[in-house]
Order: sequence, then C-alpha cells, then structure tokens
Amino acid sequence: MINPKSIKYLLLLLVFICNSFTEGMGQVNGNASKEENYLLRVKAYADEMISRGRDRYGEISSPLFASALDRKSMEIANVDVFGSIDGIRETDRSLGGSNPLWEIGLYEILYELTTITGDPKYAAEADRAIGYFFDHCQSETTGLLAWGEHLFWDFKKEKCGFVAKDYHEANVWPFWDKSYQLSPEASWRFAIGEWDHQIQNKSTGDFSRHATYSAHGPEKGSDFPRYAGQMIERWAIALGRKENLNRPRREELLEAIEVLVRRMEENSQQTATGYLPALRGADYVWPTSNLELARCLFEAAKHLNEPLKQRVLDLALKQDTDFLAAAHQILGGGGFAVTLHSETGAPRNRSMNKPYTQTWATGYGYGTHAGTANLLYQRYEQLLPYYSKIADQYKSMIIAAADQYLKASPDLSVPQNPDAFADVIQLMSTLFQLTGNKAYKERADFFAQMGIRLFLDENSPLPKATSKHEHYETITGGPAFMQRLLALYTLNLD
Repeated sequence: MINPKSIKYLLLLLVFICNSFTEGMGQVNGNASKEENYLLRVKAYADEMISRGRDRYGEISSPLFASALDRKSMEIANVDVFGSIDGIRETDRSLGGSNPLWEIGLYEILYELTTITGDPKYAAEADRAIGYFFDHCQSETTGLLAWGEHLFWDFKKEKCGFVAKDYHEANVWPFWDKSYQLSPEASWRFAIGEWDHQIQNKSTGDFSRHATYSAHGPEKGSDFPRYAGQMIERWAIALGRKENLNRPRREELLEAIEVLVRRMEENSQQTATGYLPALRGADYVWPTSNLELARCLFEAAKHLNEPLKQRVLDLALKQDTDFLAAAHQILGGGGFAVTLHSETGAPRNRSMNKPYTQTWATGYGYGTHAGTANLLYQRYEQLLPYYSKIADQYKSMIIAAADQYLKASPDLSVPQNPDAFADVIQLMSTLFQLTGNKAYKERADFFAQMGIRLFLDENSPLPKATSKHEHYETITGGPAFMQRLLALYTLNLD
C-alpha cells in the first residue's frame, strides 16, 4: 500500500517543479503553504548534510555527520573561528567531529523523510552513520562510546576527541532498535561496558556521571537520578532483546538494575523529606532529574519480571508523588519548582540552578516551563492507562505552562538558541493534539516562523548555532528545531 504522506509529498513536489522552485540554499516557494515550506526547508537541510556535512577529513572518510560547520563553506573549524557561546561550556562542544547524542533530531528527520517521501536514501544514510559510529567509535578497552556531554569522534585524529578529559557521560538515545539491528555486538558491549566501567562500586551502586572512556576509571559520588534511570533503561532494553537471550553475563544486567534501584531507594531514605536528592548526601533536589528517573523506570519495567518490576514501578511513582507535592507556581502563572532543599522541600537557589523554571532561558543549568512540561507529557502518556488521577494532575500543569506561551515571546535583543524554540513548538503542538484548540497550533506556527527568521537565511539551509552566531552547531539544538518544523508539517497531514 502506498503511504498517503508519500502521495501528498509527490504532488507537492510536482507543484513546486511547475512553479520553478529552487532548492539548496533554504529558499522557499511563495505559492506554498507554510507547512509545505516547513517540509522543503527540512529536506534542504537533510540533503545538504548528506552531501556536504560529513566526515571527509583525516586519513579515513566516514558517513558520520559533523556537529559543527561553517554554513557557507561547510567546513569544520575550531573555537577560534566559531567563537564561544554564552551558556555553553567549552568542554561540552564537539568542534571538529561528530557527537550523535547532539544529532538526534537529524536522525529523526532522516527516518521521517523516508516515510514522507518514499525515498529510502534518507533512512539509509542515517543507518550508515549510526552503524559506523557503533562499529568504529567504541573504546576497545571499556566498550564506552565517544559521545555525550564531553566526548566526540574527532575527524582529523580518527579517535575519541575531548577538550579537558575523556569523560564518558551518556544521555538518552532513542535508536536502540536500530543500533542493535546495525551493530548488535557493539550495542551489547556498551551495555556491559556501563556496568563494568561506569559503576565505581558494584555492591553499593556508587557511581558518577563521569567515567573514563579509554581505560577503566569510574568515579564516584555523583549518582544523579536521571543518569541512574537512563542506565537502568539501557540495561533493561539489552536484557529484553531476543538476540541477547544467550549472551554470557546477561544475568548480570538484572543485578546491575537491582543495585541502582536500591541505591536510589536508600538515597531517598537519607533525607528528612524523603525526597530523592540530586546525589547521596546533597542538601538539594532536582525534581526534573527525578522525573526522568521515573520515565526511564517505567520503560525498564516492560522488560522485567516480579518482584523487581514492582519495585521499579513503586520507585517511579514515588517521584511523581514528590514532584506533585512541591511548591510549584505554574498553575498561578509562575514556574515549576525545579531546585528544592532536600531537608525542607522548599524551593531554593543553588549555584547555577534556579528555584523555578523560566519562560525563556538558555544556558547550562537553566530550565524552561516548556522543557519541563514536555517531560511531564512523557509521564502523562505513561501514566494515563494505569494511574489516570496522577496523569490528570500533570495534564493541568502542562496546559498551564502552555497557556503562558500564548502571549509570552522571547527577548530578541539577547542571543536565542534553537533548542528553546524547539521545546516551545513541541509543547504547543502537543497541546493542539491534546485539546484540539487551534490557538496552540497557531502559536506553534508563530514560534516556528520566528525561529526561521532567527536561525535560517539565504546563505545555507543549515540553522545557525544561535541568533547571534552564523555557524551551525548541534549542541544548541539546531537539529531539534528543524525536526519540529517537520513535525509541524506532518501534524497538518494527520
């Protein structure tokens, strides 16, 4: 059966050919709808990245996509050329190479474009990049991958790149099905590698988000809940896959999950409030980190049996109860409480952490209403079939957050990042689907058009790193912004 999206796309393409549409530099057709122009902008971005945005440096060319490029020459460069970006730590940037965890939006675009256009090349190019990364960018010693907040694959050096130290610090990776299909051995080695080399003490579960990529070197004392949750989810996925049923050491993954679940349970028992602290012994709580733990635990539970399954679900639900008990101001037009005192539960300032989310914010340690509401929506979807009362409380908060963006706009006199716009567009699109209220869809388009004016121009189909920087850099959310434009296009098809 022919995909209806592909038919609509082909008709659109024929119209554009008749109107002498010019692709390649981000130009659009004045006769097309804004949704159609969303598609063509995204397709131009994908085509440019496929043809000119890849690893052609060093002794070995590869299908990996560059994480930072000059938008005109499509060449990689260093910080001296691109400059610093306010709110972005230099140790987190992937200049001169590829970091798939900052490129997730691009991979989502490539897979969706194949669905929309019927052209298999887009998904094939995403497969090539992911397969190559897992097969060639993994430490032979630890099994950890050259990605995350501090690592990348250096194109010229043909090895793991980093600014200060080769700290492995992973994050959410939504393509595990693809990764296991394309590179099953490397995917399995990564799962075992995190247990062996990210966890400092396998008895107590003490770990740090930082561990050495090149050699065994796990640190301790930074057992952040969201990282615990993400490892638990990855281990559960590995445990549940059929191709891993006869793997040696498979049963150790159950032990790994139980150890970190116990660690999180014990950490909660050490605070007067019962809140899970940001790390053991800390006097502060990050509720959104705990909600990410809860999201991961619900996903992990799908692959577990009793009694561990129920323990995992109970720990997740405890985070929901605690989050809802916090002194949020979102229902009154304020923000979500995102930094709390672990002994009193009161919102507090701490270093770079603010007590409440802000409508617009960019930089390390800052949170927005939209970003938090999007996380709440993930929990809402997970909880709705089983715990509808909790889900309804989240729904009220999500709507209250979205309603603030019906009027609020960013201060364009200060640098803006694409990721903030991506979060708001996602939230407004979600609320349109959730409520059917067209005001949310209109506002999603409003911010999409504003973002296009800020981040796209006639010089290149690639989005700018910020409204004040001319180069392309994935860490500020350009791929996510472009993916949201494509989602607005598909939203119009449904």
